[in-house]
Amino acid sequence: MTQGRVWDRAGRSIPHDFRSLLIPVDLSPATERVVERAALLPLAKNAQLTLLHVVPRLLSREARRLAESDATKALQHAVRNVAAKLPESVKVMPSVKVGVAAAEIARHARSCKAELIVMGRGGGRTLRDIFLGSTAERVIRKGQLPVLVVRLQPHGAYRRPLLALDTDQAAQDVLTLTLRVLPPPRPQIGLVHAYDVPYHGLIYPSLSPDQGQEFRHHYRQKALHDIARALATALADMKASHDDAPSWKSHVRYGSPRTVIADTVAKAGADLLVLGTHGRAGVAHALLGTVAGDVLREVPCDVLVVPPRPQGSGRS
Repeated sequence: MTQGRVWDRAGRSIPHDFRSLLIPVDLSPATERVVERAALLPLAKNAQLTLLHVVPRLLSREARRLAESDATKALQHAVRNVAAKLPESVKVMPSVKVGVAAAEIARHARSCKAELIVMGRGGGRTLRDIFLGSTAERVIRKGQLPVLVVRLQPHGAYRRPLLALDTDQAAQDVLTLTLRVLPPPRPQIGLVHAYDVPYHGLIYPSLSPDQGQEFRHHYRQKALHDIARALATALADMKASHDDAPSWKSHVRYGSPRTVIADTVAKAGADLLVLGTHGRAGVAHALLGTVAGDVLREVPCDVLVVPPRPQGSGRS
């Protein structure tokens, strides 16, 4: 099927298929599912998949030498396995580096001009993770690139995707990545949005329950309108074709984004959650976290995180 084209804000045509993916692996049992998911993504002819393992710099010289040797053998095995499932035109390249994982991943992503980082995340949540974030979270902040965090064993294309969207984010960036990861023919995409009601919970003796319900209904309708407008604007800016415009099922609920998103993922049985992040970094991030970081720890499905575009890159 000939796929339609979409355009970014600068009027440049955005290719649907990925030309370069970076796949950081830790050589754990999760490596196989991460590599298999990457192989199922829409790949351009002559695309390059780079498998990267980072050996910790803190190891002793002898331990580091042995670790590099083991990693090289493991990556060569993984390359052979995944190459057998891909067209011959797609190149799979192994790379072993020494250093700090998140920093090396971000550096390598830039050097190979990766459009997407595909990696796993363990289910554990250590004290270090709580304060510093997992490697996946640190990569999202350092790399300023979209990251697909794989948790599920892949069995084909995504069939039950959810898109979490806030009205103050750049909807076009999030939607563009969603359409690239979900090529036509697309499944219906669930749209989840959490809205707030100003002053909700305050007690006014003169306010009847019906009036309170009407107040809440007003803000739900406003949220529905704002989300619909954001999507329509994004699709119009992208000059999306008929094939590119997916069908939506809205899940608009009152409450905390963390709770609403996690509950909707569970109820919908989602296999992919797409969400943007405001990219908060530093001490504020370590102590307060972000919605994206909290959701990434909680939901059992794959998560595609779209960070804000760096300043000066053309975003208006």
